[in-house]
Parts: sequence; C-alpha cells; structure tokens
Amino acid sequence: MDIIDLLNKWQNNCKRSEETLKILIYDHLKKICKTHLQSHRTQVEASFVANNLSTTTCLLHQSLLELVPPNYTIEHKAQFNRYLSLFVRNLLLDEVRKLSTQKRTPQQLEETDDLYSSPEAYIAIERALTKLDSLHPAKADIFSQHYFLGLDTEQLAQQLGISKSTVYRQLETAKAFIKVHS
Repeated sequence: MDIIDLLNKWQNNCKRSEETLKILIYDHLKKICKTHLQSHRTQVEASFVANNLSTTTCLLHQSLLELVPPNYTIEHKAQFNRYLSLFVRNLLLDEVRKLSTQKRTPQQLEETDDLYSSPEAYIAIERALTKLDSLHPAKADIFSQHYFLGLDTEQLAQQLGISKSTVYRQLETAKAFIKVHS
C-alpha cells in the first residue's frame, strides 16, 4: 500500500493504517537519526543532542506516541517529507529545551561548561531556520529535509523536480544564511 493512501486512511481514523504507517515511519526515522547523529558527532549542536538524549530508540518511541495526523491533506511524498522533517525538527528542539532547563549543580556546570553552551547554539540555529523559512521557504525546506530526514541532493532533486545543482546551491545558501543568523 502507498504511504499517501495509508496517511489518508489514518486521517480518517483507520487504526490499522495508523499502526502500519507508524511502523514505516519508525523504521525510517530510526535509520535517519542513527545516520544523522553518527555523521554529525563532531558538530557542537549534534554532539550535544547525541550525548544528552537518552537513546534514539527511546526518543522515537516517545515521538510516535505524540505523532498525530496532519490537519491538511497530503497528496504526494514531498508534502509528507515536509511534515516529517518539521516533526523531527520540533522533536529535537523540544528535547534540547528540556535538557537546557534541567537543574544542574555548580559542579556539573563547571565540568560541562562547553557542553551547556550548546543548547543555546542549537536554539539559535532553530531561530535562524525559522527566519529563513519566512524569507525563503524553498531553501528552508531543502535544508530541513536534508538535515532532519537525511535526504541527499539526488533524492531532493528527484522529489522536488529540480536539478541536483539547484538543490546543492539552495542547500549551500541555506547553510550560509543559518551560519550568519545563528
């Protein structure tokens, strides 16, 4: 069964479609999270998330409990990927916010001074991405699907019906914008 058909049935309260879709989403997101966290461990914000989230599996289990059908009709896979990338983005942001508000002893703060500057950096990146989305939604969409869903330039080009070089330029522009504004 097509993922869009499953999604439409889920939006119409079909429990079987919901279960099937959540299994597909879970497997897909688990691969993406694992790959994303491993490939970006050297980056401050990614290592902060990787070192402080309980586990990818635990996070995904919790997220699937919170996943609700979108309140709009999804007609093709590109829309579904936008929905999922926003879901992952918000999920990670919520986790970073939770971690940054936990009470810490002075000794913990001293031991992890560099680490705890990272939640703010991650939130600054989120704000820059929100600003990019308001000014250049296509660039923000490409950035989000690349980083939060793990789609490469070829997959994005095929999905969006544009050339790989256009995807690459949009992605590089988005990265530069976020770097300047975070």
